[in-house]
Amino acid sequence: METLAGNVRKVFLDHPDEDLQVQVIAEALDMIEDREKQTLYRTIKDFYKRGEIERIKQGVYRHKGLNKKPELRHIMWAALRAKKTVTVDYLIEVSKANEEYVKEWLRFLKRREIITENSNQTYTLINDPVRMPVNNENAEKCKRIRAQKKIALEAIDKMV
Repeated sequence: METLAGNVRKVFLDHPDEDLQVQVIAEALDMIEDREKQTLYRTIKDFYKRGEIERIKQGVYRHKGLNKKPELRHIMWAALRAKKTVTVDYLIEVSKANEEYVKEWLRFLKRREIITENSNQTYTLINDPVRMPVNNENAEKCKRIRAQKKIALEAIDKMV
């Protein structure tokens, strides 16, 4: 059974870029009685407070989506593009990422020949593709690890 919030979100997602009246949402969720609608009103109020929906006029709302924090790599990419030359410490300060993650990300960019490492531990952007490059290598590594984990768990189950 899904939550009311999940069902309301689904109604909004089923009608992208549309302004929805509360009555339309209630009908989509088969809410007829007033006490059922009261929970819907509270849910819509919560969505509004979180910034997930915007109020167009009284009783009419538009879905904006969940406000997610940007990923660390997006923050670091924006900082690198803005400054052109950065240090590990600067990226740590800007993104609040841990040192290992920053160094791993810089190694990835270096392998892709997007940055160069200078002698004084700085990194300079030499090839700006505008869009941040996607690290498919990490995804493949995670798939391999999951497959190995699954095999190991199956072997343990056979022993038991």
